[in-house]
Amino acid sequence: MCSSRWPTTGSSARSRSTSGPNLENRYRSPSGGKPSILRRIDNSVLRNLGLAALAWFLLIAGAITAWWVFAPIRQDALDNDLTLVYIGARIGLDHGWAHIYSLDLQHQVFAQLRPGVPFGEGERFLSPPPAAWLLVPLTPAGPQAAFFVWLALSVAALVAAWWLAAPGTGLARYLWLLGAIAWYPVLYSLSLGQPVVLVMLGVIACWRLAESGKPYLAGAVLGLSVLKPQVAIAIPLVLLAARRWRITAAWVVTIGLLGVVSLAVVGTEGVGDYRSLLAEAQGVVNNRFFTWAYVVGPGPASYAVEVAVIVLGVVAAYLNRGASLARLITLGLLTSMMSATYWHLQDFAILVGAAWLFLHDQPPTWQRAWLAVVAATAELAWPLGPLPVLLAVAVWFAMVAIPKAATGPLRTAQA
Repeated sequence: MCSSRWPTTGSSARSRSTSGPNLENRYRSPSGGKPSILRRIDNSVLRNLGLAALAWFLLIAGAITAWWVFAPIRQDALDNDLTLVYIGARIGLDHGWAHIYSLDLQHQVFAQLRPGVPFGEGERFLSPPPAAWLLVPLTPAGPQAAFFVWLALSVAALVAAWWLAAPGTGLARYLWLLGAIAWYPVLYSLSLGQPVVLVMLGVIACWRLAESGKPYLAGAVLGLSVLKPQVAIAIPLVLLAARRWRITAAWVVTIGLLGVVSLAVVGTEGVGDYRSLLAEAQGVVNNRFFTWAYVVGPGPASYAVEVAVIVLGVVAAYLNRGASLARLITLGLLTSMMSATYWHLQDFAILVGAAWLFLHDQPPTWQRAWLAVVAATAELAWPLGPLPVLLAVAVWFAMVAIPKAATGPLRTAQA
């Protein structure tokens, strides 16, 4: 019994070699030398090894970055931007929504929540009223618990956005999630309690709904961008120029309704307070550090650049009107970034969604590779400064703005 399981050198082994392909000859090099070890390894094995190595790198790099980025939260859970939104919600509930932009009341509540911490120029609630309304259900739990619940919701939104839009299959697709979580702008946004990831989910959901033949619902969902208007403000304009008017129309109705309700609730006094806070914010250098005002200076020159970018985005949208919706929304996101007058490093997190949608348009390899440059310059934006990432995004903007070669009839009636 045992001997039958082991072939002898003179019979079984020899007969096996004559009845099938000669493995030695199969892997022998063309010069007749010994078989190459590398050629025995299947390409898929090498690919999987590379993906696994990249996964471990992203996991370790993300863990280190997260430990560093969340250090202020470990010291003080209220050291984040969501605390300012909580202050707005608290004022609205306690003093009336007409006073949420009152600087005096914001200072009072801030001092109650964070005694001894200076009420600096960056400690202002400036978000639209819907941002404060959204946080109202979390106010009974207190500001610390509200932050951690918001953090959990933001992570869930990031995972949902990845599930809906990330390209690829198998392990490669999961790498996009790891890469997003490990990227500094995303971690920084999460640590500050920013709504950028929620807006990104709204943008991606808009794309999926429109692709499913539901343009009006897509436009309504895009209204979620009101939580952080500047990161996606150009999308409706780009879609309108590309004749995707149904999405834009639904967005206009949604934003219009929210605007009317906000004005009715806040009133003239609140609008006046809000304008005062905006005027103050325009003088804060940090608010325009990652805009073209850093290059050309604040004032008319920067406004001219921003208007020029919007015009270029609209013209590009018209020229790309036959392109995929993914490409058009990517163009809208990049136009929003390039024309922003108010932009911070954490706002670059929205470009994760832009990258995923861009890849759905199947760009050439060299354009895919450029995304690594964008990611690296944003990752190192603090030591490198704003200029490298601004230039990297500008090149990406040009890639998307220039129409692809015509491959078929225009698709202007889809949405």
